[in-house]
Amino acid sequence: MPKAIIFFIVAGAAAGFFVFRQITHPDPPGIISIGQQAPDFALKDEHNRVVKLSDYRGRLVFLHFWASWCPPCMDEAKDLEALNTAMKDKPFQILEVSLDTEWDDIHKFDETYHVTIPSLLDPGKQIARGLYKITGQPETFLIRADGTVLKHIIGPAPWSNPRLIAALESMLSLR
Repeated sequence: MPKAIIFFIVAGAAAGFFVFRQITHPDPPGIISIGQQAPDFALKDEHNRVVKLSDYRGRLVFLHFWASWCPPCMDEAKDLEALNTAMKDKPFQILEVSLDTEWDDIHKFDETYHVTIPSLLDPGKQIARGLYKITGQPETFLIRADGTVLKHIIGPAPWSNPRLIAALESMLSLR
């Protein structure tokens, strides 16, 4: 057998092995994976009440990390309000976690962009970066009624798009 053929067989086998290993390799430790139980957390709302993710079991949770100084967050504020209105009578809950450090920044943002969705404040980013390992904002996790992660969306999305709302409605029955 010519040396070139043997070389290509060995190189192909090695490449196949590395591709297989990459595809089947689990996510690095600490990364939230689809199908994994979403880490529970407790944060205080602006009225000093403790809100826990686990309080919303039985609902599709839209866990949204954002910041008042984030241009894409500004762009999607109106869409999030429309989504919240469209899903208000369904087993659906938007939990907005702000990376801001002051409630005043959130209040100014809400006033400027006509936001009515309550936020939770994560000024030390223990939840955003510590538990959920987000890399920027906005980032959204869709969490099933049973508490497992269904989707992870990095960046803004047209949340008021009827097709996207229909897709979210189809996820309501996933247990």
